[in-house]
Amino acid sequence: MINTRYLRRALKSILMFCIIACLIYVAGFYFGASSNNQITLKDLLLTSNLKLLVIFLLVFGLVHPLFGYIKQRIYVNHPLDGEKQDIIRRFANANFKLESDDNKKMVFRHQSHIVRFTRLYEDRIEVDYSSNPVTVDGLRRDADRLARAIQEIVQHES
Repeated sequence: MINTRYLRRALKSILMFCIIACLIYVAGFYFGASSNNQITLKDLLLTSNLKLLVIFLLVFGLVHPLFGYIKQRIYVNHPLDGEKQDIIRRFANANFKLESDDNKKMVFRHQSHIVRFTRLYEDRIEVDYSSNPVTVDGLRRDADRLARAIQEIVQHES
């Protein structure tokens, strides 16, 4: 069974890469060396190998969620209930706000609407502290950085 979260992230990635490729293609045509030529954008598109570009964008969009998102594990010696406020404060310093805290699972979202838009609203960081190891799930760069922050808090308290 296909994971719906993966499918949603893959479709968003494909859409994002297609939009970026179109913008680069059009900007390259209008601002590049071809702007002085008598060739039109339609002629350029007809002579280009668009099938290969579309295949590349599809494959890249399908592979991106596999490497762009992680589930980081943090092994702890004690429950994180005591350090929960420190974790929330550390996330707030990284511009993440607590969205929910239910069943020992904290969900954080980025505070900036521009950052959320550029990340296609896939900016959710989930911290599940119900068992050992604690898991941090989300976008690779944020989840890895914030998992290290939680690890520092846990090591400092030990």
